[in-house]
Amino acid sequence: MNDTMSPWHPNRSHAMPNGRLRPLLGASTPMLRPRLALPESVQQGHCTVVSLVAPAGHGKTTLMAQWMTALRQKACACAWLTLDDSDNDPARFLRHLIAALQRSGIHAGDATLAHLSDTLASQFRSVTESLAMDLGSSPHRLMLMLDDVHVLHDETVLDVVDWLLHYAPSQIQITLGSRNELPWRLGSLRVRGRLHELDHRQLLFTTQEARNFCDQHAITKLSDDDLQLLMSRTEGCPTALELALEALGSHPNDPHHASRLIEQFANSSDDAVAYLCQHQLQHQPPVWRKLVMSLSMLDRFDAELAREASGLHDVGHLLTHLQGIRAFLIATDSTGQTCRLHDLPRAWFRHHFLATAPDEARQVLIRSAQWRWRHGEHEEALTYALQAQAWELATPWLATCMPATAQQRGELQLALHWMNSIPSEWLDRYPQIRIDYAFALSFFPQKPEVATQLRALHAIRQRLMQSDAPDLRTIDQIDCAMAFQRVLSLGLTDQGHPARNAARDWLTRWPHAPALQRGIVGNVLCFGYKTTGELDEGLQIAHLAGTWLEQDHAWYGLAWNASLEAVLHIKRGSYPLARAACQRGLQVINNHMDGHRTHASVQHVLLAAIDYEVDDLSGAQRHMDHSLDSLAQYGGADILIAGWLTRARLRFAQHDTEGGLNVLHEGRTLALRRGLPRVLVSLVAETCIQLCRAGRHTEARTLARSQGLDVFPQPVNEQPDNPYQDPLGSIQADRAQRVAARLLLPTHPAQVMADLSMPIARCAQRGLIRKQIELLILQAIAAHACHRKPDARQALSLALTLAAQHDHVRIFKDDETALRPVLASCKPTTPLPPPAQALWQKLTTAGPAPLDEGEHPDLPNVQGLTRREIGILQRLASGLSNKEIAEAIFISEGTLKWHLHNIYGKLGSKNRTGALTQARAIGAIQ
Repeated sequence: MNDTMSPWHPNRSHAMPNGRLRPLLGASTPMLRPRLALPESVQQGHCTVVSLVAPAGHGKTTLMAQWMTALRQKACACAWLTLDDSDNDPARFLRHLIAALQRSGIHAGDATLAHLSDTLASQFRSVTESLAMDLGSSPHRLMLMLDDVHVLHDETVLDVVDWLLHYAPSQIQITLGSRNELPWRLGSLRVRGRLHELDHRQLLFTTQEARNFCDQHAITKLSDDDLQLLMSRTEGCPTALELALEALGSHPNDPHHASRLIEQFANSSDDAVAYLCQHQLQHQPPVWRKLVMSLSMLDRFDAELAREASGLHDVGHLLTHLQGIRAFLIATDSTGQTCRLHDLPRAWFRHHFLATAPDEARQVLIRSAQWRWRHGEHEEALTYALQAQAWELATPWLATCMPATAQQRGELQLALHWMNSIPSEWLDRYPQIRIDYAFALSFFPQKPEVATQLRALHAIRQRLMQSDAPDLRTIDQIDCAMAFQRVLSLGLTDQGHPARNAARDWLTRWPHAPALQRGIVGNVLCFGYKTTGELDEGLQIAHLAGTWLEQDHAWYGLAWNASLEAVLHIKRGSYPLARAACQRGLQVINNHMDGHRTHASVQHVLLAAIDYEVDDLSGAQRHMDHSLDSLAQYGGADILIAGWLTRARLRFAQHDTEGGLNVLHEGRTLALRRGLPRVLVSLVAETCIQLCRAGRHTEARTLARSQGLDVFPQPVNEQPDNPYQDPLGSIQADRAQRVAARLLLPTHPAQVMADLSMPIARCAQRGLIRKQIELLILQAIAAHACHRKPDARQALSLALTLAAQHDHVRIFKDDETALRPVLASCKPTTPLPPPAQALWQKLTTAGPAPLDEGEHPDLPNVQGLTRREIGILQRLASGLSNKEIAEAIFISEGTLKWHLHNIYGKLGSKNRTGALTQARAIGAIQ
């Protein structure tokens, strides 16, 4: 089943504070520091990564803002994102990152945004690949400024940033501001001269800079000794020095007063910032102290919230006074109406408030939470309520927020963080929280929290059942959620038989469930029917599920529904109907899902398989080029089978036997690693078939034996309702019929003729057109080998008639060597239907070369190189190793070697040096 789908609605815009997309600077005018200007290598774009690591208060943000101004003056676009702890949710981080890119004028990320509410954590490589395609298509140079990256710890988010640092397109530069050592591998960037590094030592003020800073603050009569003492006490930290100058500002022209204060400061054993903040408290009125303490509990505020939080009615003049203390307030919007306290003084004031008046601090949080909630700022309200441990507020609010956060936006990490912050006894009072979260987790069956939430729901159900008056409605909702989770888990883990039964039972028990849920379960039932071979039933439920999903405008589910219908038609062999289903899916994706690349890739892979079967090899290659490489790693079983088979068959069609076998070997390795037995059996069977076509029957027999495909199977009595039936049994039998027949053909053709009669009849009964044609071809070849021309002619005529009705062409050409003598000696004696006669003529007349990539309409005219191959050449030219290139373009090293083999062949070279020389000579790369 396709595990790249989602039932949920398209992404709704998530409001984020605009302050996150601009530098958060204090009220004072930043002082220019020419010695810290960006080096020429960064300004010219040769150095791609800049790291700025220093503790809070050392001026990182100020310096990065000055760099941004300088780069914009050189016509370099700049994007800014200030990170916070919520960015450890991968979907949220990427949503914010794309907002920053788009604000800078870079038109990137619309298609990527469509991924974010339906992407498994293990599939974020496909999201990053989609973003990489957007960035690579932009011709503009860009500096991406990521401030406060020290807050990041989620592995997926760290991986996305790691990819950006090492493999983003060459026109993309990145600056990282952090309080702690960076967690990414930077050695290769350092060796290549692509990394510029600064730490706290460079950011400390020099004596002259400190003097200029004093002058800027109108402290002009400070002696050299006092300045040195102040520098020593503040250790040259810009924010600490600014706080000290604010303390001196009450008597700016009295050097004796300044000397006395500096001496007291120097002789204190307290932390410098703590001493200076305490000094401010002692010299300000009580209302000022109350306001500052209250504001220290808030991430950001305006005058109205400041009034609500502090309980003070007249805060306007106090805020004006705070704005005059330059090291205190930082504007978080362009108008200055919304602010926050600077991190260093805020941390001290907050700690002091919680230590001296914890109850009052809690009430500030509660009042602020209620104000936020009334104003529709639900996430901020919930955050304050959790900090206050106001469970009576936080728990019902979480019940309200959960559908939007977990289901619509896919921010599961954030939802889980909220849930983990609330005691279980409070969560259990609102079972709907766990129910909504369980529905969201249905598409993430391997996440450990799935089992945790299901156990919690089961425990709640048990308690409800044991109560004197059981809440039957809530119990039914819990049962529905748990059963829904099981249905999706079975489907996503490719367990077709039990998924069929579980989905059918769910729809029977909850016929009036929301249309969205019925549609998704209907899709799983469709998949189950496909697995059990009940194709008519599968097509019926596919139509019904599509109707339900359309009622709810569930475009993701509809795209998935279209691919399921296409797979059913492909399995049957009805290629025109399969193509129509794919085109309908692409229409949904383009019209309603912003061109969602992962879903579009699924449709393109299926269209490639269809084009191959109808002998449109250029079309098949074009569709494969439109699919994401990462889909080969993370797609569902049916998409993996279609993708790997089509890639391999295109190589075989070019008479590249070893290349095709290598593709199949890589696919089998992937299937083993991911534990997908159906994919493994399918690719083993294809490998055996291709080995037989190449006359390598001994190798084929050895490989077939490893999967039990070397012996013609006994008739299988499939019973879809039997829960004890081996789910792989019918698949294995199906592949064994095809493989064992080819293994027996050279030595026992008469036995093959006899053994195939019953499977052919069963295919006709079940409407499995493609398989019937393939077995008829094998029967015709076997009859010809037994010198039974009438039987060979009859089988071939029936195969041609069926094939012509459903656009089957390639199935004959793939067995061209074995069919050639049959076609030559078994010309039909009775007239064939006109379409079948035309197909006969096509097969008996020499056609064009299998695939001429040089004539591909979407390919540059440079030795037939594809865009993907030119991209690989550009990575080669940058000096990356094979492993690094594979990581950069989201493929395995094996797949990269396959691409390199094709590149070398097209360029007539034997190694990367020769390939690069030839590529430059023909203008493919610079």
